[in-house]
Amino acid sequence: MGSLVGKLYCSVTVWVKRCFMPITIESIKSAKLKAKETNKPVKLHVGSGVRLFVSKKSAVFQMRYRIKNDDGKRAEKILTLNKLKARNDKSLTAATQEAFDMADDAKQLLEQGLDPSVEKRIVKSSNSKKQTLTVDFYFESWAKKISKAADWSPKYLTNTKSKFKNYISPAIGNLPVERITTDNVINLLEPLIEKPATYKKVRTILNMFFDDAVIDGKSKLNPVPRKLVRAVSKYKAKSLPAVTDIALLQNIFAGIKRVNITPLVRTAALLQAFTVMRSQTVVAAKWSEFDLVNRLWKIPRIKGRMKLSDKEKYGEFFVVPLSKEVIEILADWRSTLIWQDSEFLFPSNSKTGHITIEALTLVYRVRLNIKDHCAHGWRSSFSTLAHDAIADDGRGQFRTDVIERCLDHVVGNEVTQAYNRGELLELRRSLMCWWSTQLVDININLISLRKKI
Repeated sequence: MGSLVGKLYCSVTVWVKRCFMPITIESIKSAKLKAKETNKPVKLHVGSGVRLFVSKKSAVFQMRYRIKNDDGKRAEKILTLNKLKARNDKSLTAATQEAFDMADDAKQLLEQGLDPSVEKRIVKSSNSKKQTLTVDFYFESWAKKISKAADWSPKYLTNTKSKFKNYISPAIGNLPVERITTDNVINLLEPLIEKPATYKKVRTILNMFFDDAVIDGKSKLNPVPRKLVRAVSKYKAKSLPAVTDIALLQNIFAGIKRVNITPLVRTAALLQAFTVMRSQTVVAAKWSEFDLVNRLWKIPRIKGRMKLSDKEKYGEFFVVPLSKEVIEILADWRSTLIWQDSEFLFPSNSKTGHITIEALTLVYRVRLNIKDHCAHGWRSSFSTLAHDAIADDGRGQFRTDVIERCLDHVVGNEVTQAYNRGELLELRRSLMCWWSTQLVDININLISLRKKI
């Protein structure tokens, strides 16, 4: 019985606190007079996070809230709930209760990661007789929702918004979602045919966007054509510069150790040369990913780091076997006291908390002043020399599938890939040790070979 009374007391207390209204018609009139005299609005606290914003001409209920922006930082915003038109205390109570209900709805949206202000604009646009739901309006809400559901990285979200802003919005942004036709989409895509990579990315965004619009009932069908607009030439990846002569590579490797760069960037460049990992993987490396005792680098398959297409076959991580040379470099770097408090191997004051890919690019383009090799070029150098390596019996020293797995590539048809999911760890360890030996085996004068590079 006592427990029941306690619960009832708490419920009544909450109700009283919620319905307690420290504003009256008289206090609102006084606030309006003050606003006229000072030419500044007056804010009256109502309760439950709601306030009454009184200007010399009107009064509106507002709610302040905080929400994360795309960059991950929390920003304070103000949501206008409803306009006060009450002329007596009874109608004032009803208007306040309506404001409380609207605030509760807004808080539920915040719990789902949605911005109440954005959702209000979308609903207003959708319900308006003069203005229907446009592509621009719906995209803002869609991008927020889908990026959270699909766990997009900030970089991927930014890239998607950029593609929308540059290619989609100018063509169909002000048109109603439900009235977009296949012809609209074809006219949008045709100018991009000469840019196959951009064409495919924009088409993918449109496909996801309209599929979601159909599910949400905003459109009756997806207008994106199931086939390509016209024959689009196969996308050809840029052939990045890479030296494949071992003597020149040894010279470049020695140059990284000698040129005037920070120890931070030098260590990152050496780690990339030894492991032949992609630049985005190296710069974002974390100490928690390394097992120096067992000589392993366990890289999580997340966007911007590794190929997600291999996740189902090979698991959540890509494991890189490390040579003794790499372990020595990491052990020395770890002993540098200034970096012991950071989770990243190569921390900086950038937004990401680590150095950028550009830092690795400048090592070759500026510090070494070479054009025939780049940071990503180590992967091509490794692949070429490993495939060309000959064993004592005259056969290839390393299997093709072992080489490709070191690069996080898959070989064979879909059937082969479905059955062969081995990591080939020991074979790859042998190959990576051979590669490290190739780089450090001979010391060549940097100046004498620079002209040949």
